[in-house]
Amino acid sequence: MAAPSEEQAQRDIGRLATALGDPTRRSVFFAVRAAGRDVGKDDVAAELGIERRLAGFHLDKLVEQGFLEADFRREEGRGGPGAGRPPKRYRLAEAEVLMALPERHYELLAALLLRATAEGGSGAPQEVLERVGYDFGYEVGRAEAAAGGSGPGASASEAIQDVVRLLSRYGFAARAEGDGGLRACACPFEEIAFDDPERICGLDRAIWKGMLAAFAPEATLSVAGTRARGDDACVAVVEA
Repeated sequence: MAAPSEEQAQRDIGRLATALGDPTRRSVFFAVRAAGRDVGKDDVAAELGIERRLAGFHLDKLVEQGFLEADFRREEGRGGPGAGRPPKRYRLAEAEVLMALPERHYELLAALLLRATAEGGSGAPQEVLERVGYDFGYEVGRAEAAAGGSGPGASASEAIQDVVRLLSRYGFAARAEGDGGLRACACPFEEIAFDDPERICGLDRAIWKGMLAAFAPEATLSVAGTRARGDDACVAVVEA
């Protein structure tokens, strides 16, 4: 897959951040996804307990951003003379790569994307995204150290165990492997990573590196395998 241009990368990051960063819009997206059929704004409003105008606003924004598709169509059995204009019906876009992403990981992804968007003027989009990922990993690593983790100056093996524990907490299903190895058999952003491995896997590995730096500042992490590129698992090697 060809690397996206910086302009396209910035647009994609902004698109995801805008769609996922608003809690109501996120809930509207999940309401449509959970319905498993075409829905109208009345359906979504009733499901979420919000005004139909607000539901329609977020549904139309999700259409603009490419997450949903819409057309004007009646449900079966509701046509006939005097029925008026058919209502607008919404469904997931056929190419929507977020379709299977677990809901619990949206908030983390949204927070990282929003932070990257806010810092967008200080570097290339991918560099900014990876810096944000690294900072996030470092922050949660330091918090873990303060709560009783190994802390700065830990051995490589101790640091790996701390990183494994943190990664698993965030949905990576990680484990230590061999001498200095780290393997993750799941990814909290998997569906997006398979569609755009360069950007999302770069964010993932930056998170890993930030976590490692919180426990073993001198250690380095290199990537040895990536699921989104056809490997069995995401694998990294840590060297002291």
